[in-house]
Amino acid sequence: MSSSSLNQPGSPGMLRRSNMTQQGSPVMLHRSMSNSGLNNLAHSSSFVRRNNDRDGMGNNAGVSPGGSNAAYRASLVSHYAEDLDRRRRAERAVEEIRTDGMPSDNLKIESVELFSRDNAREHRTDRYEMVFDNGRDIGSPSSMAMSRSVTNMASMSSMSPMSSPMLSMDYRSSSSPSTTVLRRGQPFFMAIRMKDRNFDPRRDILRASFTFGPNPQVTKGTKVVLPFRMNQREFSRAPQKWDMRLHQQEGFNITFQVHIPANALVGLWRVNIETTTTTPGARVDEFRFKDDIYILFNPFCRDDPVYLDNEELRREYLMNETGKVFVGTHHRPKGRRWVYGQFSDVALPAAQLLLEQSGLNPTERGNPVQVVRAIASIINANEGFGLLEGKWEGSFEDGVCPWVWTGSNKIFEHYLRNGSKPVKYGQCWVFAAVATSIFRALGIPSRPVTNFVSARDTNHTLSVDKYFDIFGDEMKGGPDGDNQDAVWNFHAWTEVWMSRPDLQANCNGWQAIDPTPPPHFWQKNTGDQKSRGPLAVEAFRRGPSSVESVRRGEVGFAFDTPYLFAEVNAEVSHFQEDETSHWGYRKIHVNNYQVGRMILTKRPGADDDVSDADAEDITSLYKNPDGMSRYQKQGDFNYHFNQGMSSPYLERRDMNMRDRDNNRDMMHYPGTSVRRLSSVDIARKPWYDESRHPTDSGSSAAERVSAMNASRSVERTQPMFDNRPVNEDVYFDLIEQEKVAWGQPFNLQVLVQNRSQEMRTITTILSANSVYYTGVTARRLGRSDRQFVLQPGGRETLQVRISWDEYRDKIVDYGHIKIFAMASVQETKQSWSEEDDFQLEKPKLDVQIRGNPQVGQDCFATFSFMNPVSVTLTECEFTFEGPGLVRPQTVKYRDVKPGEMISFAQKFIPRFNGERKLVATFNSRELGDIVGSRPIHVRD
Repeated sequence: MSSSSLNQPGSPGMLRRSNMTQQGSPVMLHRSMSNSGLNNLAHSSSFVRRNNDRDGMGNNAGVSPGGSNAAYRASLVSHYAEDLDRRRRAERAVEEIRTDGMPSDNLKIESVELFSRDNAREHRTDRYEMVFDNGRDIGSPSSMAMSRSVTNMASMSSMSPMSSPMLSMDYRSSSSPSTTVLRRGQPFFMAIRMKDRNFDPRRDILRASFTFGPNPQVTKGTKVVLPFRMNQREFSRAPQKWDMRLHQQEGFNITFQVHIPANALVGLWRVNIETTTTTPGARVDEFRFKDDIYILFNPFCRDDPVYLDNEELRREYLMNETGKVFVGTHHRPKGRRWVYGQFSDVALPAAQLLLEQSGLNPTERGNPVQVVRAIASIINANEGFGLLEGKWEGSFEDGVCPWVWTGSNKIFEHYLRNGSKPVKYGQCWVFAAVATSIFRALGIPSRPVTNFVSARDTNHTLSVDKYFDIFGDEMKGGPDGDNQDAVWNFHAWTEVWMSRPDLQANCNGWQAIDPTPPPHFWQKNTGDQKSRGPLAVEAFRRGPSSVESVRRGEVGFAFDTPYLFAEVNAEVSHFQEDETSHWGYRKIHVNNYQVGRMILTKRPGADDDVSDADAEDITSLYKNPDGMSRYQKQGDFNYHFNQGMSSPYLERRDMNMRDRDNNRDMMHYPGTSVRRLSSVDIARKPWYDESRHPTDSGSSAAERVSAMNASRSVERTQPMFDNRPVNEDVYFDLIEQEKVAWGQPFNLQVLVQNRSQEMRTITTILSANSVYYTGVTARRLGRSDRQFVLQPGGRETLQVRISWDEYRDKIVDYGHIKIFAMASVQETKQSWSEEDDFQLEKPKLDVQIRGNPQVGQDCFATFSFMNPVSVTLTECEFTFEGPGLVRPQTVKYRDVKPGEMISFAQKFIPRFNGERKLVATFNSRELGDIVGSRPIHVRD
């Protein structure tokens, strides 16, 4: 609803070419809509009205004297600027009246009503908090009754304008303004109330003007002017055009319906009502509606590029406020609970402000491809621009540790409260989750996905190269110190659902967006304020890349497909110093199938707070069937996650159409060829050695074709396929780690078997290091070097045992450990190396709810877990939140003794009914990232 009712007295006077707010204050016509709209962003959400102003994690903020003075000065500056602007506008308005002479005969508008809540029900936006009473009585019975006090738009929209009866209009408004949130591709109702006479079509002209962006123009599509006609009871323009028709006239009240085309610009709009007379040269008066109007993408509309024709998938990928981002290792992935909060009162303002910061031209904001590309570039922050600053190593004391966040809302609040300054800190899985929140808020179906064992190919060779010295220690940066290639234990990005009219038909469906900044930016970029901003964000963009193009190895399709292809398909090459080599190094290992071992997301309709039975393996969407994860190949994914792996979410592929159109819209790289190779081509290549692809490796002709297609687009990759193996008659196997609990010892093991008929002299190195999940080494945990002789057919087991005392002070962040194993055979020059990673297991946080939760009534949650280590946990705190239950809060807690079982109770008051989710984390200086969640059913 609007902020003032249509029957409220005290209508603003109509001034020549003056713009009137509903409170009667004139503003100049040339004033930038964008500026006024953005100035209202904070006022359109209730987060600025909350009484308990808190810091980043919900603690009472303590402001230093210097900070307090700075805030006071900023407040004074804002106050004086607004006051001066108000007085100057009033002077100009009076001057216009004096120069006018005679009073205006134009129709006087008293107020405008947009029926925010009733339109929201029809547009499926009624879960946005901004539609309600801006947080003061959200979820209360009185507010729900108010939302039904206006004429029922559902019944109105179901009737034709000619057959529907004259309805008794009830213009009672709530005590506080609400924000209108609409989806494009649908009509909505609005009404105007005249002040002192009815509309007379013989003498009056009335127009509704909708404006978008800082310089709205009709020719750019950023301004729409719709004339009102009493005899127009049906929409008469094409569906891709804005249109308006009369619905009902009753006394001084006129209700009409406006059609929003499915290609309308997405974001913040303003509406003005213009009145004039039929007299030639008559002046035009304008009444400005002051409240924000958001128009979103519409996945329910067939004409919208983001249309998703599956109600279950829309519930999951658009309407679900909570979910999981998978982290951990490919051996034991874990679903990390996240509150997306796309309907909160800070999500849409944050999304709008980010679009402004991204520099995306307003005329491009109806194109979902450009919108998601812009958001991906501005979520990561550098030199003062963007939402969230990334950090992967070192201390987080000047911000918030990434694993402390429980959802996106606190990040958005930080961003809006602090003048759009970047929030500290995030990592890839946080970037992916926050991007999902923004895309869902804007109406784009989206989901976070995680690639386990993910390549970060910085030099575009489709190969991740690792170098080792003669002692078997990894050489950071390679021989020249500038090699930034890496293999992350996991890497998360975001998928969005949309059609791709810029590509061939088979590229529709899921598109990958990677909002995490490339490694060479966050490692090397240093503080040049001019190097960032709207003109520099292009280098930070990753996607959207068609997932189907990645699967087929067609890396020439826009956008940034080679980067994503390398993340799931790149080779891992090991090189060791060798004095006999002409270039100083010898290649000791090429692992074609290590990268992209498993790609997971949350399964639609499933929800598991105890384990991860709601995981879905979507590796087959990125890689050919024979290159899917081992869980899929071995058929034991059900054993690990208690569910199947069906992925019926891509469009049915028309093979004939694909073959006919497969060369259309390809983006050719200079000096390269993108002709796809066939299985026959592979067979004819003399440099291709089938012995490098044993039958049990999971390779197939289709998978190799995909890799070859990609490699031909990047000339530097081709030499990587030209290596002939030496005689390999000694078998090596690095044993996979069993589950290791935090605080328990573990063993490293390598099995060696001499399969030849001769004696073999073998040198081995086996080591373990604590690592960040990005693969960067932190501390050495243990190492063993051996040389031994193995008789024909002989076997040997190498083992290194590492105790809790040896690693207790060396583990970093998430508890990831990297194992390197290397070996060489003196007689045959055979060399072998392997690497693996695992994560120390942490206990889960148990969350229990007492009583029967009810809207507006006290409710208690209990959080408990047992300290698994033999040290005291200090600087302890609990963080929790739940959409519709409680906003993000952090509570300090006492020290926890070794082995102690703790239980902490917290009161909260649910704000909405229905099925809800409470998410919580426990963190301390010694042990963090203890996560738990609990579903809650809230009664009215």
